[in-house]
Amino acid sequence: MARGVQETEVFEAADTLLGAGERPTVERVRLRLGRGSPNTIGPLLDAWWAQLAARVQHRLTLPAVPEDVGVALAQVWELALQAGRTLAEADVAPERTALAQVLATVDTRLAAEREAVAQAQAAQQQATAEAQAATAALAISEQRAGDLSSQVGQLQRHLEDAGQREAAQRTQLQAALTQAEQERGTATREREALQAHLRQSEDRAYTEIDRLRQELKATKTQLSTQAREHASVLRAAEQAQRAAEKAQQVAERASAAAQARVHALAAAAPSKARPPKKAATKKTATSARRRAPTT
Repeated sequence: MARGVQETEVFEAADTLLGAGERPTVERVRLRLGRGSPNTIGPLLDAWWAQLAARVQHRLTLPAVPEDVGVALAQVWELALQAGRTLAEADVAPERTALAQVLATVDTRLAAEREAVAQAQAAQQQATAEAQAATAALAISEQRAGDLSSQVGQLQRHLEDAGQREAAQRTQLQAALTQAEQERGTATREREALQAHLRQSEDRAYTEIDRLRQELKATKTQLSTQAREHASVLRAAEQAQRAAEKAQQVAERASAAAQARVHALAAAAPSKARPPKKAATKKTATSARRRAPTT
């Protein structure tokens, strides 16, 4: 077990730090000692600061001596004080040890008595709590018993109501089954009639389809015949048109030849008779154009 930090150790460490020009702090004193908790060193360091002022004042009240001598005297005085404190502590150490033992024994007995009292109080509290819990449990049990009795009565009434509803539902179900059976028979008859009607409709539809197929076939044949006839008519019309064009060409050539003959005759006739011959020639050409076939 680590030894606790003593006051003299803290004071010496603080004096050393101050002599080295450093401000004594809890952390620096702790680092200097290499042990100790801040909670222990802090109060001791506060005491050192309090005594430091008295030590400085005591040094200032010395007679006028050189500073080195004053410092030496102060150190001697501090050593004397420390020696006195050490002797005093050595003298009172046995009594302090005996007192500590007595105090430890008293503390142990007090702790045992306190523990016994605490246990008794805890037992009393536990007994009180258990009694209260038992009373509350009894009240809850009685309440639950009353509730269960009420619930049993309600359940009995519910069972009676459920039996009545079940009987009514059975009657309704039987009536529904009877009606469903009747409706099923009606549906069967309607389905059979519908199937017969569908078969008749299918037969009529097939007959109508066959008839339409025959009509379509005849129509196709008729259209094919009409197409061939139309093609023949078109060919005949084209041939007639070509013949008319040829006849027109022949007529135009004949008209041109007739006009040439008229001009020749007019040129061979006397000059007085030329105008009437020209008019006759024009009339003849006009008549020839009118008689010519057109397309």
